[in-house]
Amino acid sequence: MGFDKSVLSRRIQDDNTWWSENRIPFYQEYSKRRYYNGFFDLVLQDFPHRAVVLMGPRRIGKTVIMYQAIQDLIDKGIDPKRIFYFSLDTPIYTNIPLEELIYDGLEVHSMSMEDCYFFFDEIQYLKDWEIHLKSLVDKNRNSKFVASGSAAAALRMKSIESGAGRFTDYFLPPLTFAEYIDLNGFNDLLSETEVDFNGPRLFYKCDDIDSFNSHFVDYINFGGFPEIALSADKVRNPERIIQKDITDKVIMKDLPGLFGIENTLELQQFFNVLSYRTGEVLDYQKVSQETKTDNKTIKKYIKYLEAAFLIKVLHRVDITAKRFKNITQFKIHLTNPSLYTGLFGRVESEDERFPHLVETAVFAQFLHREHEYLRYANWKKGKDEGEVDLIQISKNFQEVQWAVEVKWSDNPKAGKLKQFMSRNKLAKGVITTKTRFEDHEDLLIVPNSIYAYVVSKNALSKLDEEINN
Repeated sequence: MGFDKSVLSRRIQDDNTWWSENRIPFYQEYSKRRYYNGFFDLVLQDFPHRAVVLMGPRRIGKTVIMYQAIQDLIDKGIDPKRIFYFSLDTPIYTNIPLEELIYDGLEVHSMSMEDCYFFFDEIQYLKDWEIHLKSLVDKNRNSKFVASGSAAAALRMKSIESGAGRFTDYFLPPLTFAEYIDLNGFNDLLSETEVDFNGPRLFYKCDDIDSFNSHFVDYINFGGFPEIALSADKVRNPERIIQKDITDKVIMKDLPGLFGIENTLELQQFFNVLSYRTGEVLDYQKVSQETKTDNKTIKKYIKYLEAAFLIKVLHRVDITAKRFKNITQFKIHLTNPSLYTGLFGRVESEDERFPHLVETAVFAQFLHREHEYLRYANWKKGKDEGEVDLIQISKNFQEVQWAVEVKWSDNPKAGKLKQFMSRNKLAKGVITTKTRFEDHEDLLIVPNSIYAYVVSKNALSKLDEEINN
């Protein structure tokens, strides 16, 4: 069914309110994330001439930072009528090629495509989007094209395949714990200190660790999503927002559209099981029994859920940090612990599942930096068995760089961690706790909340360095 051109024109004008008002009404409502500056630099970049593809899961602020970029372009003197925004999950835009949409927008002002900025939100809804976008970039050297999408891996795959030299990918992850603390102004609870970790390292301490931990519990429940975490009414049923707007749309709409999935109910049930088991050691037999799916389907669904950035697989190594030849065991972590809240409701710090969510929250902070070399160690030989929750190996896979044991307790046992450290010549390890903070010669004992803050704070500092350089 074709729409009357006047209907389409009105919709485009409604979506581009700055043409008449020179401002975005809600621009001041949202704080800028630390990831914004790097993104805006790419929007302004003239050379090389490339489209910017903004990737990340749903509800973590992609649309907001696109709007923020539009407002900053206006503030820099760009004619508002030369800035166009299209949300491609809007039904009226379905199956309309990008070029046709652009010309419909240009007709409103009877203008050419020269020196314009075009923003396409949720571009994965357009079939063969990468071909359309590549064509626009090639034919229009004096305009800038920016696209966003919620299925990160699938977008990146198509971007690499079809947009080589034409697209620049920029990944926007869920809200880090450091962002959550800093943007809410809770960092006045912290003070700087130093720990000895291969030399002196900047760290943080907290005199009121119980208050800081309460913010950590809130972050685990709904802090990964900026709109929920930073709004005044955030505690009003965040479970419903997360469930309806994130998991339902991704499982029931995004993934079926991208991968041609017919049995969405089976995928939803599969995701529910993996989410409940976040942070646990799993094997194919156990997952097959719980989900009533075969190994081939399990691998396929895991690939899809990773593509939507809902989960991340953590691979197993032995006590010497070597991979197993037969991969039967693995860990699944939610990329954002708040997804658990959407599925199963708010969780308290005393709940049985909470220690697993703590481990997931700590793991999630590492997704904001280089994470391809993260593993967990699990070994069993005779009577000798053990596990270390998180390790990082070197790029050549020859050595272990650090090891962390995550515990939600103030009396953690470090025996297996020290055994692993000894086998891999690590001088010092990290073990996390509820409230204990002690810096020993061979072990840093630190509260999970402090450790999660430091990891994500370091990632943000590294991001700032990359932007400034």
